Amino acid sequence: RRMRDARLRLGYTQADVAAALGYTQSWVSKAEKGRLELDRTSVINAIAAVLHVHPNELIERPYNQTAAANQWQVSAASIIRELRRYDLTPVFDGQPRPAAALWAETAKLHTLRDNAKNTSILAVLPDLLRESRALAEVSSGREREEAFAIYTICCKFGHTSAHALGHPELVAMTCERAAWAAERSGDELMPAIAHWMRVWDMWATADWLDATALSDKALRAIEPLYARGDPAAVRVWGSLHLRAAVSAARGSLANEARHRIAQAQEA
Repeated sequence: RRMRDARLRLGYTQADVAAALGYTQSWVSKAEKGRLELDRTSVINAIAAVLHVHPNELIERPYNQTAAANQWQVSAASIIRELRRYDLTPVFDGQPRPAAALWAETAKLHTLRDNAKNTSILAVLPDLLRESRALAEVSSGREREEAFAIYTICCKFGHTSAHALGHPELVAMTCERAAWAAERSGDELMPAIAHWMRVWDMWATADWLDATALSDKALRAIEPLYARGDPAAVRVWGSLHLRAAVSAARGSLANEARHRIAQAQEA
């Protein structure tokens, strides 16, 4: 059923998928109806690539049946609740910590991400999103802008983990809220980071040209910072060109993909 739903989202026929995979239409039909056991990683990955979805979406992972294994979904629900309340007065007891302390908390998220601890990231985010939003509510000036920047980065971590764990609603909402907070952060790089996230989401619907155009929009916005050698801008510049390289490659634009890779290497 999930394979069929993914195929229909892209407007593909069973024959289209069969041709891309090198199988028969009958094989695709049986796979969609659950009459074939998709028990080989290579086959699952090939199908996922053709349908532009995460392999987990096809095999129902990580939606295990044990409460402990699904604890991350409780965290995801809490994050979504916070993100839905983005423009309401935050519910937070006490005084939120200053931006410097909250930035230190995001450094811990980097460590968790580097170790692929996606469920641990989701467990931390509800409180951090709530506190950064509360700080934005009670502060002003640069401290308020910093709070929105922290909120943006928290959304980015949630977005990455949601992709890894296969939670489409959280993917979409973190991307939207990152863009909202980025515009209020006073940081020229934050909107580019939000665009970087949206490019990733465009891949799911095979919008290769739009993904490249959005990468270029973000690159133009941060070009002055990149030209000045700002270290953070250099990192974002390289990441955006790599996103554009993937978009071009998947859109069968080999020369453009190589050019983008060269730009990323130069950065």
